[in-house]
Amino acid sequence: MNPNNPLTFYDLHSHFLPGMDDGCKTPEESLALLTEHYRQGCRGVVSTSHYYAQESIDHFLKRREQAAARLLKAMNGRMQALRRKGQKVTADALQLPALTFGAEVAYRDTLVNDSDLEKLCFGKSRYLLLEMPFEPWSERTLRGVEEIENLWGIKVIVAHIERYRGYADDDYIEALMDMDVTVQLNAGNFGRRKTARNAIKLIKNGRIDVFATDSHNVENRPPNMIWAIEALQKKGMDDTLDAIFANNARIFAAAKGR
Repeated sequence: MNPNNPLTFYDLHSHFLPGMDDGCKTPEESLALLTEHYRQGCRGVVSTSHYYAQESIDHFLKRREQAAARLLKAMNGRMQALRRKGQKVTADALQLPALTFGAEVAYRDTLVNDSDLEKLCFGKSRYLLLEMPFEPWSERTLRGVEEIENLWGIKVIVAHIERYRGYADDDYIEALMDMDVTVQLNAGNFGRRKTARNAIKLIKNGRIDVFATDSHNVENRPPNMIWAIEALQKKGMDDTLDAIFANNARIFAAAKGR
């Protein structure tokens, strides 16, 4: 693994906010995770804390705002430390990527009925990260995704498409990828031979639109985009990698209102 790979990228799936879910627990853990993101070449990352139906969207957003404030306080501490040393506060000095906020929304058939759903989209964009069910799907499942897009004008990003095999029938997974959705693959797949083969197959078949790390912490589920970068470079798929990262960058820019 070469942490000095000059390629930079944007990450669309991370659980870095402290205390929101099974990701980082403290602001210190969040800073450590974000610093590792930056070290690997990440220049912007979306917070995608888990959102489930048991919680109202307003309550989730309130918790997210509080978690972001805790993180910002820790980031300000790092800024002040730089100033005390007489250093200019820059991204390189801070070793932190730009941030924006969304959610990883658990699919349910009634999700389309929630009129506040757009509040869970990435930043100022209409992109919504949707985690599909880890149970058998049906025609209703696919119809529900279409309804979310058509009724609310939301652009669905399907989280970690590779994880649903064994739960949903392959025909339904293929049908979902045929829809007007953005398909996301976890970079961690390139760390194991079997899952790497499947990932490369999906990419060669034109099924993958964006990569993400789905990072949770630096110990157990760290960012590992470098695995995807090196795997595709070794196979001479640099143009494919550039195209995927261009999609990542475009979506992040939309989230930032650019």
